[in-house]
Amino acid sequence: MPNVLLTGAGGYIGFALTKKFYAEGWRVFATCLPQDRTPELETAASNSEGDIQIFEMDVTDPDNIAAVANSLRDQSIGVLLNVAGLTVHGDIKFGETDYAMWDKHFAINTVGPMRVCEAFAAHVLKSDRKIMMTISSRIGANPKYGFVGYRATKSAVSQVMFQVHLALREQGVIACACHPGWVSTPNNGNKGALTPDQIAAMLFDLVDGLQPEDGGKFFDPDGTTLQIVTQQFDQKPYGMT
Repeated sequence: MPNVLLTGAGGYIGFALTKKFYAEGWRVFATCLPQDRTPELETAASNSEGDIQIFEMDVTDPDNIAAVANSLRDQSIGVLLNVAGLTVHGDIKFGETDYAMWDKHFAINTVGPMRVCEAFAAHVLKSDRKIMMTISSRIGANPKYGFVGYRATKSAVSQVMFQVHLALREQGVIACACHPGWVSTPNNGNKGALTPDQIAAMLFDLVDGLQPEDGGKFFDPDGTTLQIVTQQFDQKPYGMT
């Protein structure tokens, strides 16, 4: 039985992915904050005969991450899926930036996935699949003004996953990022186009079909590739001959 590790498993998309991977025959290491251990997640775990295991993990706490990684040191992880993220619930006017909130967004949305990738790299390398994927967002590659801090974290984490790809591709790891689609949840007033379960099914198919040549890419949930706007392939600085 292959293993998947999910962060943010108590959230709407994370829980839908937990259910989907389990239904497809995967063992799920479902990580979340203590306050996100919802009754639904607990029930799913208790009914899974051990194939959904819950771990309390804060992606901003390196000691906590290391402790979970150590507890799973004998396990291979075929898919590491960074779902945990902090969304923004209102825009901030220029001149009124909340820099403390910027720091929190970067800690969770950008630095957190890198911490998790590094902490669980050995587990991924033990597996046959060797996949690392992080939920990013199209908003990070959309040149419009607004939601500056959140937009910056998503642009940055897409680049982070490209760097993970460069670091680990020679060892067979497929590292990439994806946009989750416009998902209907209470966080956006249930105004999204697709349900968490629908998106989970699409993302499962995307992950299941990844090939080595997909490393470093940024995907829509249907498998369409998107641009990482800061990606430049000319290695020479301007003016160098």
